[in-house]
Amino acid sequence: MLQKHGVNYQTNADFNALLIMPNIVTSCHYSISDHWLQNFAKRAVIPTNVSYHGNTRLGFYYQWLWQQLIIHHPDYSLVDEEIQLQSQQTVGAIDFLVHNHCSDEIEHWEVAIKFYLSFEHQWPGPNAKDNLDKKVNRMIDHQLQLTDHAAFQCLNYPYPAQRRLIMQGRLFTAWPDSHSGSDMPINPTSLKGRWCYCSQATALDLKILKKRQWIAPPLFSQLTTQLNVATIDVPTQAVDANNKLWFIVPNHWPQHNRQL
Repeated sequence: MLQKHGVNYQTNADFNALLIMPNIVTSCHYSISDHWLQNFAKRAVIPTNVSYHGNTRLGFYYQWLWQQLIIHHPDYSLVDEEIQLQSQQTVGAIDFLVHNHCSDEIEHWEVAIKFYLSFEHQWPGPNAKDNLDKKVNRMIDHQLQLTDHAAFQCLNYPYPAQRRLIMQGRLFTAWPDSHSGSDMPINPTSLKGRWCYCSQATALDLKILKKRQWIAPPLFSQLTTQLNVATIDVPTQAVDANNKLWFIVPNHWPQHNRQL
């Protein structure tokens, strides 16, 4: 992949995407606002001479992107990350403890990159195991409460004065049929796309996105692999000739995917 000042073009695009990608939800407890993200982005520094060599799953890469943005930001420093809590059994892991130099406070951040599709008053993920409501509630009720757990307090970290829920990504609405999502309050500025079954996509001109390209999708003209909807057996994200984002799913979705 092409390099620019030590960072490949896709990674550089991903850093920039995180700084302008709205949270999917903003009305929920602890969720960051568009204003908070804009303020963070004003003084953010895009890292150079860094490269990712970790787990290939998108969530791990996304967390690394945020790690680098924190480390290089003049207003923040990283106290610790991925803090594993044990109490007879695994309690959970804290994504980031961050020192906010402007407020001189410690903050607990939980981050996630998610993609959800509207379907029968729900927002399931492509594999249909996850859904928006379940993920948000777990982040609020479990992950962001881990710093109150005795297992954390035994580690002698400073106690956080702020908790932040950062969940970026994209929501896909059904086409041409109409399906509503859940009642979870959605950020009106969140990124959008469309989804349809492969049998409904035969007239669409689409090119495939690799999963690593989901954060900052290239333009249609920059992609090479055409999507053959007849071969779709797993939900696939793609770009159309107008640079609109799509999820094309098998005709059996979501029932079969729930069993995977």
